[in-house]
Amino acid sequence: MTPADVSTPAELRALLRLAGPVVVSQFASNALSLIATAVIGRLGARELAAAAYANAAYYLVFIMLVGVMLSVAPRAAQAYGAGNGTGVALALRGGLRLAALLSAAALPLMWVLAAFLPRFAPDGVDSGLAAAYLRTYSLGMLPTLAFTALRGTLEGTGQPRAVTAVALGGVTWAALVGPALAFGLGPLPRLGLIGAAAASVSASWWMAALLWRPAQRRVRRGGGGGAAAQDVGAEVRALFRLGWPIGLTLGAEGGMFSVTTLLMARFGPDVLAAHTVTLQAITAMFMIPLGVASATGVRVGQAAGAGQFARARRAGMVGLGVSATVMLAFAALELLAPRTVLGVFVNVQDPANARLIATATAFLTIAALFQVVDGIQVTANGALRGLQDTRTPLLVSLLAYWVIGLGVGAWLAFSLSLGARGLWFGLTAGLSFAAAALVTRFLHHTRPGREARALRLSGDGSGAAPPSD
Repeated sequence: MTPADVSTPAELRALLRLAGPVVVSQFASNALSLIATAVIGRLGARELAAAAYANAAYYLVFIMLVGVMLSVAPRAAQAYGAGNGTGVALALRGGLRLAALLSAAALPLMWVLAAFLPRFAPDGVDSGLAAAYLRTYSLGMLPTLAFTALRGTLEGTGQPRAVTAVALGGVTWAALVGPALAFGLGPLPRLGLIGAAAASVSASWWMAALLWRPAQRRVRRGGGGGAAAQDVGAEVRALFRLGWPIGLTLGAEGGMFSVTTLLMARFGPDVLAAHTVTLQAITAMFMIPLGVASATGVRVGQAAGAGQFARARRAGMVGLGVSATVMLAFAALELLAPRTVLGVFVNVQDPANARLIATATAFLTIAALFQVVDGIQVTANGALRGLQDTRTPLLVSLLAYWVIGLGVGAWLAFSLSLGARGLWFGLTAGLSFAAAALVTRFLHHTRPGREARALRLSGDGSGAAPPSD
């Protein structure tokens, strides 16, 4: 157990040891989608359009389900911090059961949606191909949700390296199997878009299967014994209560960016392309604070589970400092060398892209501030998850994204005639509000005197009091 008086440098070292593998895992997860997109793009515009249309229908539901499953990590972290091996085992078993229940509810919905997809497909999209892709791709839902539960257990108990190894193995699998099934290799037939979807599904099942043994071994080593069926059922309910606000928070954020993209289309294809390229650039950079946020939540959760709120406060502030520093460095790169950043995603030497580059450069100037506050808000959100506080962050996110972000952005873009830049200013305003509100709430939860209160409520100092104010 980490001592309550751990120094800030020691906390920083512990955070970086945990965050390093988590960040690599985040990049690996992002690489899976990049590989799939690259394979499908080489099949042709028809296949790419069909996959994009199907993914648009699939993504919002899927990301909310993944958000629910993110509740496993803070539950495991707090149990681990309290020295409760049975609690860690319950978090894993409850998480796997919850993954099965969510999949049982959502998978039929995806197949029904696939049946109705052809009725709403726009001209130029092969609706039959999109429906077939959606049916195949959705078969990876269960293993992906199970992988999230297994990953949460390992990361929550401070063992992220197995997750990283498996995630990198999944990337290798997808890179080899994707082209083989899509284009045909040796005795394998050319399956086209369905083959690309099947490769993604097989990678999901492969990764979940590989991570099963390390997670089970971790639980056994922690002293996690058998648990009664009613205990697992209660854990499922606890995970869902903690997780559904996380899922809606991710859905609200994803919805904000989707609506912004739709509004951006009103300014023409060049502006929309510049917006898309800028988002691609900052999304790649965002993997680092996203990984730091996950690690921060684990560190905060372990300290809170031990009833050590002073250490939880220090862990959260160290995580916020790391994310802010990283994003400030990226902001400097975007301001000083925007063409270098954009050159990763588009040919900046092509005269045909001159307008796109100029517009994207203007967006990057705003994104420099946008990314700093975005890194802070996601890390503060992670720290609050470590305290098992998810409902108030949901309300903050709804207000920040849908009222301030979209409201201010639309007002600046259309009423004040700032154009597309106004939408980016609106996003920055919303994220700035979220960052300030979430950091304030975290500091409130870990204020001096909180630890003594937790000790009084727990009676013996073995557990943390849940956030209640």
